[in-house]
Order: sequence, then C-alpha cells, then structure tokens
Amino acid sequence: MSWNFLSYELSNTISGYGDGDRIKISKTRQMCCGDTSNNTEFSMPTHFGTHLDFPFHFDKEGATASEYKPNDFIFKTVLFYDFSLLERENKLFEPNDFKFDQSEKIEALIIKSHYCHERSSEKYWKNGPGFNKGVASHLKSIFPQLRLIGFDSISLTNFQNRELGREVHKEFLKDHKILILEDLDLTNLSKSSKISKMIVSPLRLFQGDGAPATVFAKVEHD
Repeated sequence: MSWNFLSYELSNTISGYGDGDRIKISKTRQMCCGDTSNNTEFSMPTHFGTHLDFPFHFDKEGATASEYKPNDFIFKTVLFYDFSLLERENKLFEPNDFKFDQSEKIEALIIKSHYCHERSSEKYWKNGPGFNKGVASHLKSIFPQLRLIGFDSISLTNFQNRELGREVHKEFLKDHKILILEDLDLTNLSKSSKISKMIVSPLRLFQGDGAPATVFAKVEHD
C-alpha cells in the first residue's frame, strides 16, 4: 500500500475543455532578479485540470461548494474499474458497460478509460469518452451509497455530444446526488490496482460551481 496523487499539477501545458482557457501563471517577485522573495499569481477557470463539479454547475438551485463538509470528501470504500476505451473515439459509456454485484458499501467509483495516456494530445479533449443517459441511475441502483464518480477523461461530456452531456451532468449531480471528479491522472494504476481510501481536496471557493482538486489515494499495486 502507498499513497498516490491521482490529480495533475496545475500547469498551462495541459489543455482545458474544448481547448478553452488554461491557467495563467505569472511570477510577480523573483529573488534571482533582486527581490527579497519569490511570489506567484495565477488565474484559471474553476473547471480546469483535475476538478470537482458541484450540483450548482447545472442547477441554479443546486448545492454549491460552500455547502459541503470535510467528511464529504473522504471516501473509505472505493471501487477502481479499468475499462479501456482508448481506441474507440467519442465512445459513450452506457449503463450495460457497468456490471457489478450490488453493494451498499461503495462510496466512490473511479474509472480508467486509458485516455489519461493521451493527456497531451488533441484527441484527449476533442474525442475522449463521455457518459450516456441512464448511467447515473444504473450505478445508484447497484451502489446506493455512491457519492462520487471519477475518471481519466476531460469531462463527463464528450465534446462531440455537448447537449447530451448537459443532461447527463444533471442526472448525476441533481437527480442522484453524485459528485463528478473529472480529469484524473490514473497513469500509474493498472487493472489489478485497488484503492482502499481516497481523499479529494478541492480549493475552497465561496459558493463555487466547481473547484480544482488535489486527489490522494491509498493504492495497492500487485
């Protein structure tokens, strides 16, 4: 067992959804230039890099980041699911792609599509997998205690199916109270990996609809 980061470092070298805005980082003070300290400023979209979607993202009455407590980001029963879609561009996960025994214990489901291995390519944001309608209700029927779904693609929404993706976001966030953790770095996890515990630490933004997150997981590698 070892603790692993499952989130990317924030950098303007990684793309955003739709190849949109990235983080902007500037050095405001530098000791190498005679300043007495090193200081940095940054600005970024809330839905950039590894990040959480909160219900307010697609529901004007939905819960914001401010309404969650520390325990809401600690997951003691996590299921890791390796399901490669790397050679199937624009594929949507369907309900029947998830075949599990029913369990009331699983709080978080982490899915590796293997698109994390394409993080630096255009296909990552443009042709990566998304989720179809019905997946949220199907997963909740199997895992009644499910509180979070995370995966290694840039969004729950496939970029070529954006209208559908908005509806699927609502199914997870509004209808079934499942937080969405997007753009995970799962490159070091294999099919035999097991996650015994996971901590998701979002940046605390007042009434945020989303937030960049650092993710730590205790992983067993065979």
